[in-house]
Amino acid sequence: MGPFELQEVVAVRPRATLWRATRAEAGGRGPREVVLRVAHDPADSEALAELRQEYDALRAVDDPRVRKTFGLYAGHGALAMEYIDGVSLAWVLKQVADRALELDLSTRVDLLVEVANALRVTHDAGVVHGRICADTVRLRRDGNVVITDFALPLDRLVAVPPEVASGGAATVATDQWLFGALACQVLTGEPLLGGEPGAPADGRRDAAPWVARVEAASPRLGKLVAKALARDPRARFGSEGLIVKELLAALRECADPPRRDLVARKAHLRRPRFETGVAPRPPSLAARPDAPRPPSGPVAAPWNPRAVSFEQSHDLVDAVVDDDAVTTPAAPPVVEAEPPSEEPEVPAPPRMVPDWVAAWALVMLLAVGLWAIVTRIF
Repeated sequence: MGPFELQEVVAVRPRATLWRATRAEAGGRGPREVVLRVAHDPADSEALAELRQEYDALRAVDDPRVRKTFGLYAGHGALAMEYIDGVSLAWVLKQVADRALELDLSTRVDLLVEVANALRVTHDAGVVHGRICADTVRLRRDGNVVITDFALPLDRLVAVPPEVASGGAATVATDQWLFGALACQVLTGEPLLGGEPGAPADGRRDAAPWVARVEAASPRLGKLVAKALARDPRARFGSEGLIVKELLAALRECADPPRRDLVARKAHLRRPRFETGVAPRPPSLAARPDAPRPPSGPVAAPWNPRAVSFEQSHDLVDAVVDDDAVTTPAAPPVVEAEPPSEEPEVPAPPRMVPDWVAAWALVMLLAVGLWAIVTRIF
């Protein structure tokens, strides 16, 4: 698809499939591994709106704890993002529930510290995630945490925040409520309010029983979760920095040091080929047939990894993600023909005689000439 070659399915979403893909870099520097979020139907305006929403969010945040984006290809209904070599936190928690992995309290708190820090930098960039949950948190092989899926459908959450359930828009306070729900799930092993992806619970219900379970493990963490899950958004935390401060204090109270890196390595060895267990749909490899063509100018050439550099692809993406890129069908990127490469330098032929031999011969020649002159004079 485009400049990418699809390799395998990573996950399936209601309107799109996530593929692991590779693309060849210009200059022979080797392939770049990415994740392509490909809409099931490139003409689906809602699917394209999700792609655009996630593209804008990822571009605004520059932090290793937030997935990077490499470009939006609106004509193909695809978004290129960083490939994260790891597993979702939801899958890790499932392995813990099945007793295939162990997760002590200090490691659980340490994971929450990383998620809270990721939300902090996201909010500092002016972006609201709105979908933070165990499915949108991934654990790299080295143990580092990354948040993903800014456009995850609401029904994939285990519980819907009260203000969103009442028809309001997601805010920074909404992310704090979702973090509280995630904290309950990580610390107790059970989803908040008994919800699950596909059948999320209404966050307006009483969460006191779940908060009590957290408080039994750690009173400090119980107070943190209770404040994050307050029904009134104004009663929640003023910033994620306060959440991080409380989590670090709770981490210091733990008896054992966190082992996030060890858990990540074990989880990586056990990770499935396809986490969701749903058969993927084959993507449409062609751009939308109704995409308008420019009346004049360069011809839209087929994608060729050797003809378009990574930097050029960014320029092309900027050209196709105008304000109406989602509502108006966009043409596939138009590229100029690659200029001919410069003539390669021809190496000089190797010397047949070493330099020291030539110097010795020159000295001997001068000596013989001087001897001939002297003998003729005398």
